[in-house]
Amino acid sequence: MDNGLYIAIFYLLRPVKIRVGKRGKFHFKEGTYFYVGSAQRNLSARLKRHSNKKKPLKWHIDYLSARARMLGAITIPGSRKNECKLAKELGKMFELPIPGFGASDCQCKGHLFYAPEDRPK
Repeated sequence: MDNGLYIAIFYLLRPVKIRVGKRGKFHFKEGTYFYVGSAQRNLSARLKRHSNKKKPLKWHIDYLSARARMLGAITIPGSRKNECKLAKELGKMFELPIPGFGASDCQCKGHLFYAPEDRPK
């Protein structure tokens, strides 16, 4: 079975402004980002797409993933109906950097979450 939910993990080494399609430019801080998604088929292909830097920029996450390094992903068995539940749980633990990011087809506050860099200076 090549389907389910996932949390793709991205890292930005330094702050950057990124244009996210028609939504405009947003400031992304350095640190780790968690993106909640689902794939009803071809989950491995979806994650590979997220890790590729060169691709057509179609979805919100494409704009970030083209600039950030993908560290990996956590895959979770389950149906798409649980994607928003998973996003809500991550929202309890991490900051929502851009309201509505990755949530254009649902009522969630967003599907992208941020954890600041805790490196010693």
